[in-house]
Amino acid sequence: MNNFYQIEGLLRNNIGDVLQGYVAKRFLPEANRSVVDRENLASMGVNESGLLVANGWYMHNFDHFPPPDNISPLYVAVHIADSAMLRDTNIRRHFRKHSPVGCRDRKTLKLFLGWGIPAYYSGCLTITARVHADPHGDTNAEILLVDGVDHGVPDEIQKKLESLYGCKLVRVTHDPPDPKGEFEEYANNAEDHLLSLLQSYHRAKLIITTKIHCALPCLGMGLPVIPIHPNPSDPRLETLRRFTNIISFERIREFKVPPSPSVNQKALDRHRSFISEIVKDSVDCGSNAVRDMRKLRYRWIKARSIMSATAFGAAVAIGKHLPGAPQNIRYIYGAAQSG
Repeated sequence: MNNFYQIEGLLRNNIGDVLQGYVAKRFLPEANRSVVDRENLASMGVNESGLLVANGWYMHNFDHFPPPDNISPLYVAVHIADSAMLRDTNIRRHFRKHSPVGCRDRKTLKLFLGWGIPAYYSGCLTITARVHADPHGDTNAEILLVDGVDHGVPDEIQKKLESLYGCKLVRVTHDPPDPKGEFEEYANNAEDHLLSLLQSYHRAKLIITTKIHCALPCLGMGLPVIPIHPNPSDPRLETLRRFTNIISFERIREFKVPPSPSVNQKALDRHRSFISEIVKDSVDCGSNAVRDMRKLRYRWIKARSIMSATAFGAAVAIGKHLPGAPQNIRYIYGAAQSG
């Protein structure tokens, strides 16, 4: 059987998308795995059956979704960026066919359940990140400040952190260095860059970051990391908040002493084991193991996801028509065709 993992090949503006593909790739047999463009899944161009580990952020343009029928997708660690994606009847039918869907965050989970699509909370696969690091390699005293164009760190916050730690922070961007070239060329170059970043994180004294896909792999690799963010309550950060504190820019302005890393190791280990087992079992059987119920715990997850979808979907279907229904509920679910 063919095995596939995906990265974003359209805008190519976030190394975090490459990381999500990289962690999925590690679960697949080396002899028959290939990378595909998440933004063009409908044109995968393969005739044989195959498994796609379909984790990640969905998506810039869903005109080229879903993948063809000969592909069996494992939807796990999924985030839906634009709720309009599920207003498409064919897309909902596809997700329902391959459910339960493992969701990276509660907002995405509620979106699926509101449409009556079985789903469960899986968290993010990037917590399973691993990279070869020389145990005898040089460890430097650098503190890295990792951000990107979408969540940049203001100069005043960098200066305040430097005053707290008493040293110059080394600025690192989470943006890919070279987005040019054919898709596979970009995928290879971007993965090389990603691996160099992960190696640099291993050598650092401390990593401070606004990027969820820097903080999560660092936590997974046991590295000292402090997530910071202008809005720590952002729903997209939920899977990160389960394991560590996220410090707001406002709190940093008030600090008199430098913050230290914190981690809920028990919750981290439990989640990493849970999501790793789902992917490993799915690769072994060539389909969504939760759907196939190969293990007793998956039967419970599937049953609960179906019950939740039935109850929540019915509540939304009725509630969106009631006087005084929240405008966002009507927007998300009201402008769609039935099905």
